[in-house]
Amino acid sequence: NPLDITAISFLGDFNRFLPIKMQHKIMNKGKDKVPYMGFIVDPYCTFLAYEITDRETASKMLPEGYDLAETALFKGEKKRYLAILSVLTARTSAFAGVRLECYLIARSRETGLMSWIIADYVTNTNSHDPKNGFCGYSCDKSVFTTTPYGELLIDVAEKSGKSALAFTADLKKGKMTNLDQKLWVEGNMSIDYGGVLKDEGSVPFSLVFDPVLMKEASRIDVNQIKLEKNSFMSEIIDGEKPLNAAVFPYSQHFFICQDFKKQEVYTAADLKKQIDLFMNREGFKMMKGDDIKKPLFRGMLLSSLINAGIILILLWKLLF
Repeated sequence: NPLDITAISFLGDFNRFLPIKMQHKIMNKGKDKVPYMGFIVDPYCTFLAYEITDRETASKMLPEGYDLAETALFKGEKKRYLAILSVLTARTSAFAGVRLECYLIARSRETGLMSWIIADYVTNTNSHDPKNGFCGYSCDKSVFTTTPYGELLIDVAEKSGKSALAFTADLKKGKMTNLDQKLWVEGNMSIDYGGVLKDEGSVPFSLVFDPVLMKEASRIDVNQIKLEKNSFMSEIIDGEKPLNAAVFPYSQHFFICQDFKKQEVYTAADLKKQIDLFMNREGFKMMKGDDIKKPLFRGMLLSSLINAGIILILLWKLLF
């Protein structure tokens, strides 16, 4: 609901002034009330794959309990240790806008699951992560669009100027190709934070979706990618040498399981159970702008009453 997203985006900025621990407390309380967060990724979501050139440094970027894992974007491709950049336009219950995310692909020692580890991101809208709390608005430009000539145009730059990604790709030359299911289905059941976002309080979460969404994507050969610059993850990849790209030419619909351990999404069968549970559930609470408006209004009203009371007391003492 755009009205709710606008309210959450605007009023949520006030939470940035709170201590990080209090921000986490607010988020955890919200997770108890709202077990799911809707998540729609608009067409042409793009994933750009790079082979890791410095595995020792990359391993240090992982959270505790993970090891780098060899993988591939597409079925049948040679598996390598990959760093992946994605650019997408997302609409969720809490925010809407462009995100560029940087991932390492790893495997959990505890569960054996393939996992996407978010090592860094920038966005032109509000966000939240365990390390920084309420944050976002970290792009000073975020071009993500297509042309009538079948070109994909991406130009995203961090506000500080430290990192930027700019390239074009010929969508007409892409070919729908089967995806590697270990990476795209199993990997999305366990998403965690590492790199500059690494935090001891991070808890893995799951994306739940119809597996047909991850059956295939358009494979863009490296020769159809005209890279202008990439300085993201420069410490572990050669930014000028992408392997290929996966582009999804359709919307993808997900919901996020806010409590990974309770939901126990470990296998494809567990994924099916979560889909059935969600589809048969009714009446659960959704994210609403009023959830922020009402407490804020009550706080402002209480503050005004206290101030008015103090003024009346001072006037009483002055006059009598």
